[in-house]
Amino acid sequence: MSEPARSTQAERSERSKTALLEAAADLIVECGFPALTLAAIGERAGYSRGHVNFHFGSKDALIDALIRRIVGRWSHRNVLPRTEGKPGLDGVVVILDAIRAQAERDPRALRVLYSLVFEAVAPQDPLRARFATFHATMRDDLAALIARGIEDGTIQADADPELEAGLLVAALRGIGYQWLLDPTTFDLVAHLDHLTTTTRARLAGKQRRGKR
Repeated sequence: MSEPARSTQAERSERSKTALLEAAADLIVECGFPALTLAAIGERAGYSRGHVNFHFGSKDALIDALIRRIVGRWSHRNVLPRTEGKPGLDGVVVILDAIRAQAERDPRALRVLYSLVFEAVAPQDPLRARFATFHATMRDDLAALIARGIEDGTIQADADPELEAGLLVAALRGIGYQWLLDPTTFDLVAHLDHLTTTTRARLAGKQRRGKR
């Protein structure tokens, strides 16, 4: 009798956590980060504000759980295994294609993530260090693929892996920023697709064209 009761309690707890995370995501998308208060999250989820503290301990911990949930569904790190054994340029394209596919499949999750990314620029914001590390890791992974491409000849020899990686991350965030400002007329998927196409052509340069 005790085991089913424990399982039911665990299931109820998980449903409550999910509802609170969904409520937080809805508030970020619909009202912006400043609207994200404990009371608003609890009310939106159909609970009291005390439920947030009970399940997460604080609003900051809830936001951290929300980020982990989004990144856990998709992350460039999760996509990296798809690049194994591929030429460097193809590996870069795999990463960019995966981001475009995510934009098509679940734009809401990207909207929440981008909103938090841009919120993190505020001084002393607890999100700042987390996203600084996130972006540094992404740059390192892209730079490694670009360096592989230089070595295997699919990327032009004079490319700078660190600078090119920084440029790609900057382009991704710039596209995301424009989309956040004007989601009704700025075509996120089309711009991500164009970034992939032009990046392949630009990084391949004369070496790739010369082999055709």
